Amino acid sequence: MEEIFKKYQHNPPHLFRSNAKYFITGATYLKRHFLKSEAAKEKTLEYMFKSFEHFGWKVEDWVLLNNHYHVMADAPEDASTLPNVINNLHKFSAIWIKKNSTFDSEPKHIWYNYRDTCITYESSYFARLNYIWFNPVKHEYVAHAEDWKFGSYYIRVRDSETIPAIVKKHPWNRV
Repeated sequence: MEEIFKKYQHNPPHLFRSNAKYFITGATYLKRHFLKSEAAKEKTLEYMFKSFEHFGWKVEDWVLLNNHYHVMADAPEDASTLPNVINNLHKFSAIWIKKNSTFDSEPKHIWYNYRDTCITYESSYFARLNYIWFNPVKHEYVAHAEDWKFGSYYIRVRDSETIPAIVKKHPWNRV
């Protein structure tokens, strides 16, 4: 298993480990609600899935809110492609948002940055899954996570009988 640790001058450090699971968070610039419209969310999700797939990453779970997103993804053999994945996602969604949204004054930036965590413990993995699933509840977008259609929980809770046990065993508020 290949492992690379990179430090950047103005960004958080990154551990790139082949075939590992990653918890990734991206935020809009100044936490502005650039993703407020359904169209912006749908396009951003489209670019998300295309970007991850293009570089050989597999998206397991996700949630997209008005000013940030969380993703749980499986890295390919070359995990050092993660910055390229995020660059694609942020670049193409920003172009679409700037072209299709109305602003008081056009923002210079849409996205701020991203953080990633290479998951090494099962309990950490499941707690972060719950964090992804219940993020819309935490931020008071909905009262029940299964009602938020811009997250994987919306689909998973309908397709799996094991979800309630995971939710109970690994609470999202312990991340």
